[in-house]
Amino acid sequence: MDEKKRQLRIILIKLPALLICAGLYAWGGMEHKWLRRFLAPFVCFASMFSITKDWRTLGQMFLLMLTQTLGYGAHSLWMKIFKRGLYGGLNGISSSFFNFVKGKDLLVFIQIGLLITMYVLFGVWNPVSARAEETILGLFLYAIPILTTGE
Repeated sequence: MDEKKRQLRIILIKLPALLICAGLYAWGGMEHKWLRRFLAPFVCFASMFSITKDWRTLGQMFLLMLTQTLGYGAHSLWMKIFKRGLYGGLNGISSSFFNFVKGKDLLVFIQIGLLITMYVLFGVWNPVSARAEETILGLFLYAIPILTTGE
């Protein structure tokens, strides 16, 4: 595929899908939990499948749906760090499933490490508002899987 077609694919399919997933993740943090737990992973799957036509992206959707139902709230600082780190790690594993089956190991490690770091930093010390935090975490959760699909 030439460079112009690749760029158009990113602009027309991948970026809108990423923004929709991040928005659903954030909105599902306020209300309507099903948006975060089910619709955002489905949009991620649909965008990835539309590019690759690879049914293994379905496995990633189900893993994301599973990890989005886990709780990560706590009262003590160390429990917050532990639960956010665990949640970030599990989200990293589920969101990097397709890259794992495609043998893109470096992306898998980057995704897991990035999400653990971001979930702990933004979730425990929260330097921004809760709405901005959830949107940023949604962007981090879905950026690598969506943007690296088909590359």
